[in-house]
Amino acid sequence: MENFQKIDKTYDYLRKLWFDYWTQEVVFTYQWWIEMFVVIFSLFLWWRFVDKTRLKEITLVGLITAGIAFILDQIGTSLGLWIYPYTLTPLERDEFAPADLSIVPFIYTMIYQRFPTWIKYILATIAYAFLAAYIGENIFQWLGIYKIKKWNHLSSVPFYILIGIFVKVVLQKFNSIESHSKDKE
Repeated sequence: MENFQKIDKTYDYLRKLWFDYWTQEVVFTYQWWIEMFVVIFSLFLWWRFVDKTRLKEITLVGLITAGIAFILDQIGTSLGLWIYPYTLTPLERDEFAPADLSIVPFIYTMIYQRFPTWIKYILATIAYAFLAAYIGENIFQWLGIYKIKKWNHLSSVPFYILIGIFVKVVLQKFNSIESHSKDKE
């Protein structure tokens, strides 16, 4: 228990240090404004282009991908694979919420919505995986928002692809269960 108290005390110190850093060196910087823009613009685009006749289904795709991206980001930062020196709020030190909760779900929902067949969906997901890993991550790295420590862009590609495949499989299963339940009525 003595070790835990030391750890807890260290975390208290780190939380204060992070909050001080965020309030003095992050909030209202150009990186912060870019993140704010990314969130608002992604949500605007999503609402503009989402197929509102399939709103529940498409929203579920977004929620699942946001949850997975958020968890994977938490794991990556916890393992020291990458860090985020600039975050939208002081609460998100270990993940990049503007991407996890806006860009990533927006792109996956648009892919899911626009490519109903598996082959086109897989091709679009693979294209997105490479674009996100090599262009998106590099842009955020260049802006100083994202810093790679023990990771590389190629390692991100399979994760982007697997997220896409997973979400399509889950949604197909949900649709099958829903369809089967309606047939029983």
